Amino acid sequence: MKKTFSKIAFALSLIVMVSSNANASSTQDSVGCGIGTAIFQSSNGLIWSLLAMTTNTTTFNTVSMTFGLINCPSSASLRGRIASFIDFNKPVLAVEVAQGKGDHLEALVEMFGVKEANRAAAIMALKTNQVAIFSRRSTEAIQDEMDKTLQVFVS
Repeated sequence: MKKTFSKIAFALSLIVMVSSNANASSTQDSVGCGIGTAIFQSSNGLIWSLLAMTTNTTTFNTVSMTFGLINCPSSASLRGRIASFIDFNKPVLAVEVAQGKGDHLEALVEMFGVKEANRAAAIMALKTNQVAIFSRRSTEAIQDEMDKTLQVFVS
């Protein structure tokens, strides 16, 4: 009796998920980026998401996600990842930039592509420009100001 009830509950949950489009607003929202997402981008629902995910994983999904290629959202690009990092760690970064040291600051400078030999100088430049950088309100403006400051140190 218990097994029968479990099977019926499982079958009903599958039917509800398929009929309700699995609460995904689009295929890209649920499976990321890649060839599968490009092929099934206008399709919604669990079945389409599974097809897109299968296609992504059997093709060059890792390359697409790493370099932000093939139907990837802007947040998948390096600039988008840096923006997310800044946004998530903004209070800590403000303190670390003011102090001129810290793990988050080291990671950020590395994300910008500053070579190890130039990192100390790059961090000092950020420290010098800390007021100009963090007086900006938006994450994008903060990132742009950091980009201007670190431009000299990126090869």
